[in-house]
Amino acid sequence: MKKKYNYVKVNPAENMTIFVLDKVNRSEQPEMADKLMNYNSVCGEQVGFVESPETVEGKRKNVIRLQMMGGEFCGNAARSFAACMAFFHDSSAKKIKKRYFIDFEMSGADGLISCEVRRTERENVFYSKVQLPIPRKMEKCKFSIENKNREIDAKKIELCGITHFIVDAGEIENNKDLFSTVKRYMDGEKYDAFGIMYYNLRECFLKPLVYVKATDSLLWEKSCASGTAALAVSLTDNEGEHNYAVKQPGGILEVSTLSKNNEIKDITLSGPVEIVSKGVFYYCL
Repeated sequence: MKKKYNYVKVNPAENMTIFVLDKVNRSEQPEMADKLMNYNSVCGEQVGFVESPETVEGKRKNVIRLQMMGGEFCGNAARSFAACMAFFHDSSAKKIKKRYFIDFEMSGADGLISCEVRRTERENVFYSKVQLPIPRKMEKCKFSIENKNREIDAKKIELCGITHFIVDAGEIENNKDLFSTVKRYMDGEKYDAFGIMYYNLRECFLKPLVYVKATDSLLWEKSCASGTAALAVSLTDNEGEHNYAVKQPGGILEVSTLSKNNEIKDITLSGPVEIVSKGVFYYCL
């Protein structure tokens, strides 16, 4: 039996994202997402599902919830979801002058996510800024690569719903070996998703590799918002506001951090979002 579902496909710096607008049981979401991401379907790098709010604050404010396919948090999906609400004139999008201010729930985040969206000269392109959750923990770590007799230095940044490891791209000889080593390490912990962020400091270029546990999916993403935020946190080593324009395979993401008393107090990430298509897909039950 085939059932029809409405969807929207968006392009935040080529981190192609699909939003399923109709209700889907949580237990069915990973399998549906896996099929949707395929080349022979809608095709994308990640999938989010629209749900009713779960938290007391979310219910009180009657906001929408975005549940990512593996229960993870994604900054690109967050700012893209806000752009969609502005595009479709959702009641959650509060317009003040030429900007939209939008709050919603999201998987992997403890509180509501806040976004600011503005239109551009193109009808289907928006400039969207999201305030990201503060990292839960940051620490330095080392990974010993089996049979290589060498160690890789990394910075581990624990965000809501995802953990990122920042590594020097020039030090890595074999990406597969490093992923296997990091996955063995993460399998000893509770997690929804993790990323290995290969960073070239001289060129300010980030190449993101992201693994989502629920769908057992490993993907070289064209851009990664939470990974960009993790990188910015790892680069912030003194007081004040810091701004970074991080180049990635799919384009540039802009991220700002605010540090006070040796603590990160605020992280915002911004960039363009293109509404690519909306329509119906068929899913075999």
